[in-house]
Amino acid sequence: MKTNRIIRLLTACILIQLFSGTPVFAQSPAEFYVSNDAASLDSSERQFLTLAQAQSRSNPGDTIYLVNLDPSTVLDASIQLKPGQKLLGVDSDGRLLENPSERIRLSNSSSSLGGAIVRLADHNEIAGVHFVNMRNAAIAGEGVDYSGAYLHHNSFTGNAEEHIEDERGLVYAVSFDANVGELTDIRLEHSEFNDGEDLGAIRVFQSGNSRGSYRFQDNHFSDLGGRPYFVRTQNTSRVETVILDSSADNIGRGDRNSDSIIPYLMGQSEQIMLVRNYHFKNTLGVGNQSNTGIEAYMFGFPREDEANFCTGCKLTFKIEDSVIENAITDPIQFSNGGRNSQLHLEIRNTRIIGGTPRQGGGGISLNLQSVGDSGSHTTLLVENTEIIGTDGYGFAMNNGGGGDYSAIIDLGGGSLGSAGNNLFRANERGDMRLSGSRVHAINNSFKDEAPSVFNSDNEPSGNATVIID
Repeated sequence: MKTNRIIRLLTACILIQLFSGTPVFAQSPAEFYVSNDAASLDSSERQFLTLAQAQSRSNPGDTIYLVNLDPSTVLDASIQLKPGQKLLGVDSDGRLLENPSERIRLSNSSSSLGGAIVRLADHNEIAGVHFVNMRNAAIAGEGVDYSGAYLHHNSFTGNAEEHIEDERGLVYAVSFDANVGELTDIRLEHSEFNDGEDLGAIRVFQSGNSRGSYRFQDNHFSDLGGRPYFVRTQNTSRVETVILDSSADNIGRGDRNSDSIIPYLMGQSEQIMLVRNYHFKNTLGVGNQSNTGIEAYMFGFPREDEANFCTGCKLTFKIEDSVIENAITDPIQFSNGGRNSQLHLEIRNTRIIGGTPRQGGGGISLNLQSVGDSGSHTTLLVENTEIIGTDGYGFAMNNGGGGDYSAIIDLGGGSLGSAGNNLFRANERGDMRLSGSRVHAINNSFKDEAPSVFNSDNEPSGNATVIID
């Protein structure tokens, strides 16, 4: 019976290899097998019972199968992948473990690879694995070209009690870090991240003059201390990020500031980010007063690290077809702490429900500058969007630095082309708090015929700064 099972396994895994589209390498790809039940697989030239053996004897382009023969056992090991290699969790019939409850569990309690579980090269594929009890990144692409990484149908749960902490005491499950070159076609899809008070999910750090493009789709996050999507750029780096069909709940455990999605810019870096069909909620009300639903942040005053202040950052950020519910502070916030920043922001077809804004004060908070006369320019388009039931304002625009600024705010009928159709309802403090600049808000629905508008001192200011017909 065991022989028949091995034959079925080998046949199925070879078929996976033939149709998987791995880049062509100098020799035919080989298959290696690692089991969490040492008594269930025979040793041969290409079958090994440890990841260390598979790592040492495999070549670029080979596939390493993690065979889940004992679901109660966690495989404790680590591996540095070679270019083009695949690490695939399969069952005894060679089927990829797409179901989260069936995935083989993998951890690393040793100091090998700095406590990481898997380190990437280029064009690696990792699927069917449940990474548990992380003391460093489960998957790390750091200091190498990890272009072509395809990570899918994986799970990430829990952090080790002793872990490699960042400045907030967190370890991130997936860590991408590059400072040179162009990194392209990086995908992370169909995965779950949950149950770790000191665990964050996906972190992208790019610096130098590097370039990166990332696609994240159908990923789901719950009960984490750290951020689901944290994209930081530094120096003159540039990153394009697409985030699709994802959800998050109870982010910011441990009273943390863990905005669920944040493009975070420093220096003269640039980001382009699209978020579509994202559903955020905070059922348990975790996190501190800075723990927004979604935020964009241009680094600068009043932070202390002046060498990394934005002095020419550029951000294009679009949020579409999304739902942001019950944020413990501002549901969506855009903050510019730098100088000569350019922010081009769009929100379309989105529902903002509830929230207790304690920073910028709005369901949508636009913090134009933290230093006076910053030389920055901001555009914001909002259309077909509902802002309902916050305990602050529906929309709040703030000029914390004082002085002049440049901004175009189009909630309908303005030069940015917004169709309006925005709904403002039951926001306790009013529809809008504005700071100087005129706002186009034609073809919208307010509680009354005209919006309730307040100035920066939270005093009623009439509608002189809002164009509504």
